[in-house]
Amino acid sequence: MQFPRGPVTHALIIINLAIAAILLVPSLWQYAVVAGGLFPARLSGDSSAFAGITFLVPALLTPLTAAFLHGGIAHVIMNMLMLLLIGKMVERVLGGGLFLALYMVSAYAAAATEWLAAYLQLPMSLDMMAPAIGASGAISGIIGAYVLLFPNKQPKPWGPIPAGIARPLHLTLAWIGLNLAMGFVGPGLGVGIAIWSHIGGFVMGLALARPLLLWRYRNA
Repeated sequence: MQFPRGPVTHALIIINLAIAAILLVPSLWQYAVVAGGLFPARLSGDSSAFAGITFLVPALLTPLTAAFLHGGIAHVIMNMLMLLLIGKMVERVLGGGLFLALYMVSAYAAAATEWLAAYLQLPMSLDMMAPAIGASGAISGIIGAYVLLFPNKQPKPWGPIPAGIARPLHLTLAWIGLNLAMGFVGPGLGVGIAIWSHIGGFVMGLALARPLLLWRYRNA
């Protein structure tokens, strides 16, 4: 059996693992999180709480930089295994350039959703001053594209709702339910999960999967 090649997927995994290895030094990790982590307060333009801190990374770039930072070896390995399992399949369909674009846009969608949840103080949202890190928001976008591009069965309508709308709606509700469950269980296990980042990235992946597919094969 020949597995699909995925040069962009492999490159993202290598970069993430290399950064995680470098940041095994605790002092470097702490500096990197402050410099490149996603602070909802920074995205709101509120710098008063960061008096005396000089940020090397502009706030609008932190959705990307935060996606290359992780909270430990277990965190990065779990994310990279998920990316390895599904990323190459999506990359094969969309091509490397569109795949990377989807990854980056999903990272921004995840960050925007996390910021909005923190701003509105939604259940299980982060504090405005708490940094969010990890690639799971961007990877959630790849998961969203994957489940839409590779359905395990023929989509069916929900009553008057056509199948083309019913399937993404069903997937979104299922993903929200799964992440809310993780949000309840995670703290008891000592694990903080940015569920709103996952939801925002996933919905963006669902929204962009077909348009990107049509764009790639627009001249076919």
